[in-house]
Amino acid sequence: MSATRGDIVENTLRALRKTLNSEDRETVEGYCNRFYFDLCGLVPIKALRRRATINLSSGDYSDGMWLPSNMAGILRVFHVDDEYDFIDRDRAGIDYSEYSNRFYTYVPTDGPAHYGDDLFVRQAGTTFTSAGLATDYTGSYVKFGNEPGLYLLTAIKTFTPTYWGPGLSSSEFIIRPTNTEKIVCINGDEDEITDTEIYVDYWQYPVPIYKDNDAFLLPSTRALELMVMKEAMFVIGKRQLSSKTYDRDIQNAMDELQSLCPTTGGSVKAKDVQNKSFTFDQNPFTDR
Repeated sequence: MSATRGDIVENTLRALRKTLNSEDRETVEGYCNRFYFDLCGLVPIKALRRRATINLSSGDYSDGMWLPSNMAGILRVFHVDDEYDFIDRDRAGIDYSEYSNRFYTYVPTDGPAHYGDDLFVRQAGTTFTSAGLATDYTGSYVKFGNEPGLYLLTAIKTFTPTYWGPGLSSSEFIIRPTNTEKIVCINGDEDEITDTEIYVDYWQYPVPIYKDNDAFLLPSTRALELMVMKEAMFVIGKRQLSSKTYDRDIQNAMDELQSLCPTTGGSVKAKDVQNKSFTFDQNPFTDR
């Protein structure tokens, strides 16, 4: 059974004999979200897997299409109608003699869509105020101050899910943060594909945990517990830890977490050089 935030915080503070220190409690609570996000960025947690439909023929296409800002990693990209896969390639490693349908992602140098420093948002709120925000970025994600997590804008100053962090006043906020990626698809003729729709299967970062009875979306929290404990021992407990302290246990816990979140591909079918399945309709010399 996975531990709640309250379980991890209490166990850590009890080990440090700091259960009555509110400042240390706040620090450990911060570690919980920090390492929670780290783990979710490394492992494709089942509960966080999503699918986005990206229209490459959109009028918004400009050297690629924006992907969700809260995306942690991509599992699969394939054509909506013909259901063939695009092969993942690094942008710097694109082989232009490779006759196949490929995709790559990259972070543009445009900067955020909007930066503001007059944010006001309440705890348990779904709206915020900002006198300087006049453009509607519905569909993009907003980040509040130094708080973890990204929130989807459903209107110019309305978002989802509910924000449970501390209330913020005269704070910074960013819409479509600078690390948001774009996706580009290339066909066998080395041209960018701008006339179709694709599915992007991915996993996202979680919603931050702020309440003690909230559960983490991890099938096992063992790695998280050990990471929080190690950091607290070093920073709060001021203990001299060797480089191997907890490392073996953390690695074993990470291996367990990976095994609990396997990725499975589609059914194995013969593919041509464009990564499309062979069919009688297109090639009479394939299946017999």
